[in-house]
Amino acid sequence: MPSRFRRHPTKTITENINGVTVDYQIPDTSPPPPRLPFNLDATLRRALFAAAVLMTIGAIVWGTVAIGSMLSLLAPAWAAYLVAGVFDAGWAACLIAEWLLRYDSRRAKAPRNAGLAMLAVSMAAIVIHGVLAAAVLVGIVGALVSAAAKGVWAIGMHTIRIKLDPKYEAYLRTLQQQTGTEQALALGEWDRRITEDRTVKLRLALEARRPPVEPTVDQIPDRAQSTPVQAADQPVNQVEVTPEPVMVQAVQAAVNRPAQSGSIDEQVTELLRRLKLGEHITKSRAAEILGIPESTAYRRLTTATSLLNQYN
Repeated sequence: MPSRFRRHPTKTITENINGVTVDYQIPDTSPPPPRLPFNLDATLRRALFAAAVLMTIGAIVWGTVAIGSMLSLLAPAWAAYLVAGVFDAGWAACLIAEWLLRYDSRRAKAPRNAGLAMLAVSMAAIVIHGVLAAAVLVGIVGALVSAAAKGVWAIGMHTIRIKLDPKYEAYLRTLQQQTGTEQALALGEWDRRITEDRTVKLRLALEARRPPVEPTVDQIPDRAQSTPVQAADQPVNQVEVTPEPVMVQAVQAAVNRPAQSGSIDEQVTELLRRLKLGEHITKSRAAEILGIPESTAYRRLTTATSLLNQYN
């Protein structure tokens, strides 16, 4: 009797029935894929590196205790043991770099040689601690612990290191350089965009701290211009414009010709003459009379108005 909690494998079938695509599941009766045979080599390799990791941890602990005890004679205990861990942690870090560069024999030489130098310094420090503690044999054995851990790592690296031909090493190195270049360019673009965002935010912050700018003559609104007037019940597309005074229309009918733009004094004199005649001149009307832009015409009109006020 099959177990009620056992899940039987199923497979999904997609079928078109009378123009409608449906998906349904049926029991999967195909035989399961064969299991891979037991890989003794992979198991032994994992055991080898597990032993190397454990030995490295033990070497770091012993080296930290021995060297920290020696350094604590001249420094606080917390600082002495913290610095002591640097000796063995240094050559252990070089092991990681050597692992990452195992397919590049030329670049792997630097971390390998640096690791050996750091290992020699660590072993010498442990031996010196044994001499100072009147236990030379203990110091020598403690130093050999680090050497043994380094040796197991060297054997493990030798089992996985593949000696590539120079052309394949160059090929692999070129691919790595191309990938590294693309990553560097992407990181540079990301950093550039972040810098641009920060620059924009900085400019906005500086603009917000600036005092408001006083309006100039060109920016003063002209209240004399006609504005659209709309009743409450009038449609939007039927807006009527408030008619200008009858006097202005009469004057405009009499002198409905633009003056030629001359010098500034001539333009101001022309506007002053029309103002003395009682003509109501707006900014747009001044631009029409003088044949110049409204911003410039408004400045001329302001000057003429000031002169008229002085005469009055």
